[in-house]
This record gives sequence, C-alpha cells and structure tokens, in this order.
Amino acid sequence: MAHKISVTGRPTSSIQDYGKYLTFDMEEKGSPNAPRGIPFQSKAITYTVVVSLKQFNKLNIKQEEFSERRFLVQGEPCLDIPFEQCTGEIGVICMQIQEMEAKGKENKGTPKKGSRAQKQEENKTQEEPKKEEVKKQIFVPKGTRNWMSLEDIKVPETFLQFTPGIAKQKIVEESIEKNGTVDKPIIIDPETHELLDSYSRYYVAKQKKLDRVPVHY
Repeated sequence: MAHKISVTGRPTSSIQDYGKYLTFDMEEKGSPNAPRGIPFQSKAITYTVVVSLKQFNKLNIKQEEFSERRFLVQGEPCLDIPFEQCTGEIGVICMQIQEMEAKGKENKGTPKKGSRAQKQEENKTQEEPKKEEVKKQIFVPKGTRNWMSLEDIKVPETFLQFTPGIAKQKIVEESIEKNGTVDKPIIIDPETHELLDSYSRYYVAKQKKLDRVPVHY
C-alpha cells in the first residue's frame, strides 16, 4: 500500500512553473510535546508540493493571492523529484488540493446548517460568480520561473531609449485583457534582476500598472 501524507497551511515559497506541473513549499509544524520516554522533539518540516497544472487551475485563485490562502494537500511522499526542483526536505506528489476556509468567517448569530443543505445553497448563490471565475483562471505562461514586482526589475538605458512597435504592444495588451498578465515571461538576470529581453512586455505591463509579472532566468 502506498504511503499517504497530508499537509495543511499556507505556501511558504513562490510558485515554480515546469510546464505541465508546478511546485511550491509548505511547512508543517510538529507537536511541541513528545510521548513520555522519547527524548526527541518533532520539529517543523518543509515539504515541496508537486501539483499538476490542471489541479492548480481548478482552484481559481489569482497568483498574487495564492500565498495568502490556506490549503489541505493530500498526496504521497516522493524521493525522485530532481534536487534543483525540490527545495524542501521532503517531496510530496499532490493527489488532491483544496482551499481551507478561513477561521472566523461563519456568522455566530446564525445556526450552522447541515453540510448538504449548506452546499446546495452555496451552489445556488454562487452559480453566476463561478461562471466569471472560469474566465479568470490563473494563467502561468510557459517557462515562468518566478513572479516579480515591476519595481524590482532594473531596465538598462539602452531599452528606455526606444518605444516597442504597435503590433508587439497589441499582442501583450490582448494577453493582459484575457489572462490578467503578459503572454510570456520577461527575461531577467537572476542575480542583478536586470532586464535582458522582452522589453515590449515590460513596457506594456507598466502601462497597464500590473503589480507583478512572470520572469525567466
């Protein structure tokens, strides 16, 4: 029988994109007290979660909001994840991921309904918003290694001396209107954060006042 593992909490790292799957880290704290007679204490462990792009998109959560949400990840431990992709101590192949409801959201003055009745009511009241959410599914351009604030990207003077062509700007504008971000990652130096390529995407993203953009090293 395969080993099972469950991890709960908020992501502790940015999302890394590897095409058909993504990875991110989560930390699970151990119990502060061990059973009597055991001289060791359980410490926090960092897990690197590997989730398919299809599973991730079903969450319908924007990239910038992902690290602020709490999740329950159920999966299997794995030792075959490439070292450079597994930044945590243990790798976890995600079989199921779901968002956990934030504490304190329930109305204390209203009696709690049965789970079936509550689910039916939610389906009715959220039917229209869900249709809109499908259009706003998170879009992670292929090749994305990280997400970065535009203010943190250093643009050489040679790029600032010219304006991208109208045709290139239009392609990027259409992607932002449709997906909420640029069509491809912006190429930067991983150490200096200096812009190396994709100035047209940087230019339009700044015109559209995007908070963060996908980058590739």
